[in-house]
Amino acid sequence: MRAAAPRPGHRRVPWRRELVALTVLGLTLSWSAANAAPLEYQVKAAYLYKLVSFVDWPAGSLPAPGAPVNLCVVGDDPFGAALDQAAQNQQVDGRPLAVRRIATVSKSSGCQVLYIAGSKRQSVASALQLVKGSPSLTITEASEARGSIVQFVVKEGRVRFTIDLAAAAQNGLTISAKLLSLALSVRDGPNP
Repeated sequence: MRAAAPRPGHRRVPWRRELVALTVLGLTLSWSAANAAPLEYQVKAAYLYKLVSFVDWPAGSLPAPGAPVNLCVVGDDPFGAALDQAAQNQQVDGRPLAVRRIATVSKSSGCQVLYIAGSKRQSVASALQLVKGSPSLTITEASEARGSIVQFVVKEGRVRFTIDLAAAAQNGLTISAKLLSLALSVRDGPNP
């Protein structure tokens, strides 16, 4: 039995590629269905733990070796279990990465990485102001970015990010040139 000839202008994709594409799509959809978070926040969760490996904190500002580096979600949590799964067994400079969820933040919260979502109890702007100048990596959505070091942006259906070097310097953090090269944009001036 012969396979049907392809239609003019129609390119036949080998069945193996189709199978791989369907398998990947199926795994993505099943993983997506297993988590309460939309796919956008699953991608952002993966970014969150990866970003920390491109940041240098001031000497003595990270916890003692063996103690966890705290990635805190401040306010409403859009991630659900996706963030816990993404951060599971991850390390920062030989220290375990721990996910914490807190309603409000202060300089004494013990968070080295802050995803600030905001809530009725504490706005994004208020949280950013409270941790300004402390050695913490602040991450927000672009619409709430004023004073945040990393801002998530969805552009052309893809999760991207921008970086504010002035905010990083204000918190004593140095961002790797590798991460800067991946950013959608980099701001390097004073925050108004």
